[in-house]
Amino acid sequence: MHIIDIEAKIKEDMKALGCESDMKITLAYHLYIHLVDEKLMYDTEYCYNKDIDTLYIVARPSKNEKINIYVPIPTYDDINLEFINKIQENLCTVETGPSINLAFIEGDSTTVIYTFTKGLVERPPPEKITEQRKKEERRSFINNELRKYRNDIMNDALNGGFVDDDDCQVLD
Repeated sequence: MHIIDIEAKIKEDMKALGCESDMKITLAYHLYIHLVDEKLMYDTEYCYNKDIDTLYIVARPSKNEKINIYVPIPTYDDINLEFINKIQENLCTVETGPSINLAFIEGDSTTVIYTFTKGLVERPPPEKITEQRKKEERRSFINNELRKYRNDIMNDALNGGFVDDDDCQVLD
């Protein structure tokens, strides 16, 4: 399947959920690709809430984290607290918690994500914050290495790779 075929299929699926706005579909598609390809999120899915006519993405930042909600917003939209409250009331669940992520998307697909949490949330202990930072740094390093060597990895995977005889050890 070609990239254009995949894009068309995803946009068709989003439209089938009930969204009629090509603009909302395009924004949700860009956010979906951003979360899958750049942020390497887990369990990423697109969803539609017809009560508030909103396409959004749910994803886990890591395998063990809870599902987060990401709502694509064009950067030229005026956002107010009433809008954020309406989104939270309609999309937040016990599983996701009280936070919503608004992903502001520029015309060139630049995406900036802000998290809004209803009420106050307890701050995690300093050890937990340090541990999370280390995990994020490790994940970021691995993602950068994968991105750097992506073409080599893809070529090796497609061509069966190459193993130098010096790298092999014969076992009796």
